[in-house]
Amino acid sequence: MPNYRSTLCENLLRWLTIRLAQCPHIVVASLMFFFAAGAQGNAFEFKDQDTLPQPENIVFAKQYVGIISKDDRYFVLERKTDRLQQVDAETFARQFPSPWPPKPYELLQTKNVLRSSSGQEFEQKSAYCDEGVQEANKLHYRQRPFPDVLKPCMSVAALEVIGNHVWLGTIRPGESGPGPGEGIVVQLLDKKQKIRTITVKSGLTGSQIRMLRDDPFTKTVWVATEWGLNQIDRPFKVIWGRYWYEDFEASSQKGQTFLSVSRKASNPFSVFGRELGVQDWSVFSQAIKRISPAEKSTIRLYDFHTSGFRPRSLSSGFTELVPFFIEGAQSATPMVHAFGLSNLCKFDDPRVRTFMTTLASKTIAQSADEIWVQECLKAWSTQAP
Repeated sequence: MPNYRSTLCENLLRWLTIRLAQCPHIVVASLMFFFAAGAQGNAFEFKDQDTLPQPENIVFAKQYVGIISKDDRYFVLERKTDRLQQVDAETFARQFPSPWPPKPYELLQTKNVLRSSSGQEFEQKSAYCDEGVQEANKLHYRQRPFPDVLKPCMSVAALEVIGNHVWLGTIRPGESGPGPGEGIVVQLLDKKQKIRTITVKSGLTGSQIRMLRDDPFTKTVWVATEWGLNQIDRPFKVIWGRYWYEDFEASSQKGQTFLSVSRKASNPFSVFGRELGVQDWSVFSQAIKRISPAEKSTIRLYDFHTSGFRPRSLSSGFTELVPFFIEGAQSATPMVHAFGLSNLCKFDDPRVRTFMTTLASKTIAQSADEIWVQECLKAWSTQAP
């Protein structure tokens, strides 16, 4: 989410300022991890929900709701059946013709701009409460300070204005990523008076509010959280909720994103297929089937989105995946390339060493790729299988 990402960058700069004088070697190591992990949309601390769609806009038609994820995935949700379909950008644009409502948020130089569906703009400076520092969230509306009713250390990640009410979607920023907010806080637009707080206990799918959009067809507010979607009616009742997850579609065996009435863990192999840019899902799914159930049960998304997993630690039972990670590492798409290359050395397979040796002669000195390649070759030269 753009607002969260800008908040994270602000927090990273604060963390670097504090740490640089104390322990520069930790700063260097953390930066290496930040840029490697950042390709998957996270920094410092990966969480499973980081692989789920993170809506950056929601648009509406009479029979459908359109969801645009920040990783350029486009989804169409049929209102009547709750059927979710992922489509390409052109199909999405035809189904939801422009003009669209203004962008819900935008980073302009050193400030965030949050916008309602009707175009009202609030300038926002995120809260920060870590390392002994406590800075409150600051909002400005019409060039004047806006007196919000948020708890200390809470930040606004999304907002909507409906009549004389402003809906504030909250998170708690931290150096390791966003933490639980206080849900949705509804207050008066013209004075510092809270009207309602809507939380997980009220039926929200998550505690980090990433999007609020007013639906002109149903007069409900759509909410995007870190785990899913909700609809809230005008009396502030949560009337609908669904959770994101990824798995293989039964008939086509292609990785798909689905919605469930309850939280459901994603199939990590379906996530890997998407992140590797797999084109032939039939071949990929057959490779997955050749991995034993016992081996599959040991795989966590976390291990493929952090740098702490030891090189050559994956057993020979996972060698079926090596060609797909090699192909991903050769992709011209930056995120696919980074995911493939940064994970390749976790496999104990001689094809990895051959590929890395070949790549070493083509890699630009002091580039991010060189770090991964040299670290991998070092592991092959010093670590017994």
